[in-house]
Amino acid sequence: MKEGHQVPQRDNFFEDIYSRAANKITPFFLNFTPNQVTILSGFFGMIGSFLLIFDNYLTLFSAAILIQLFSILDLVDGNIARIKNLQSKFGMWLDIFFDKLVDLLIIFIAPLGVYLSNGDPNILIWGIVLMGSVFFNQLIMILNNTKNYFEFSRGSGSKFTKIIEGKNSKLNFFFKFIYFFRKHLTYQHNTFLFLISFFAIIDEIPFGIYFLTLHSLISLLLSIIINFIKIGKD
Repeated sequence: MKEGHQVPQRDNFFEDIYSRAANKITPFFLNFTPNQVTILSGFFGMIGSFLLIFDNYLTLFSAAILIQLFSILDLVDGNIARIKNLQSKFGMWLDIFFDKLVDLLIIFIAPLGVYLSNGDPNILIWGIVLMGSVFFNQLIMILNNTKNYFEFSRGSGSKFTKIIEGKNSKLNFFFKFIYFFRKHLTYQHNTFLFLISFFAIIDEIPFGIYFLTLHSLISLLLSIIINFIKIGKD
């Protein structure tokens, strides 16, 4: 990466891993425009999402690989935009469009594929709950981004950092757990894509849907708790 065009710091564990992978392959895509890479990554993501409907291990494995390619190339386009100074509002919109579209397709198609395979309608209910909790999570993230979504987890002067560093706080352990979970394990785009790919590779999509639904609900609950703490401290 050229000096002066460094990628943003990735605080989340999964984001950091994908960012490192994207940095390695970015030089191979420098002849492309950022939007071309975004469209290519979106194509991989959509095809991978549609393959989740089939109850076949080879197909599910292929879906996982394509979704992972989408995840990595989704960061490569930003690298190229920074290197070539080609940032644009349209490019940002296109990137967000494919991110949310692939999320939507995965959440819709994965439960549908399980239902078509075993005929259990309960998995469709779990899929609806997953979709609702995921997009509610994203709404809260968007609202918090108007200030700083990670206000509590960045900088020694942040309110949340002061809370978890309080030596006499009886809730010290609880806040540290929330801090760690939110920073590294909470539902985020790359975390979701990694987990759905993992469950596809081990051929456990039904269990994956249950896990992702509970994971998303826990993330949502912690987000709500932290926001109440933030409001109470403002």
